[in-house]
Amino acid sequence: MSTMKPGQVFAAIATLVVGAAVVAGLWSIGSPSAQRQQRLDARRVADLIEIDVQVRAWQKRHDALPPDLATLAAQPGLRLTLTDPVDGSAYDYVADAGGRYRLCAMFATDTAETGGAASGWTHGRGRTCFERRIEAADAQGNAID
Repeated sequence: MSTMKPGQVFAAIATLVVGAAVVAGLWSIGSPSAQRQQRLDARRVADLIEIDVQVRAWQKRHDALPPDLATLAAQPGLRLTLTDPVDGSAYDYVADAGGRYRLCAMFATDTAETGGAASGWTHGRGRTCFERRIEAADAQGNAID
């Protein structure tokens, strides 16, 4: 059995500590690939939030939901992202009766596992649709059912 010098013992311990710290860091924040997927999903949510804001603004101006996203995005001076940042597939928008509409996208992560979702925008992996509703308003601007 060979004996290690004090410097070698210290180097071995330091190497183990650094290695453990790297493993713990990757475990707590996820791999670079997982972080990229989370950033892309955050961008998808940000795109949908902006679309939601513009749908509501359209409804306020026209007293109706926009017929489709292309019509909404065609407004002068408005720049909306209507497609997925990875594969370019279109986000889905469906207008229903009573001020209801749906916005859908494909997600790579599950916010139940990753946390950090914007309020009302939690999603699982795969296709997720967000049901939205614009409340009717009386003449004074108060919401009514």
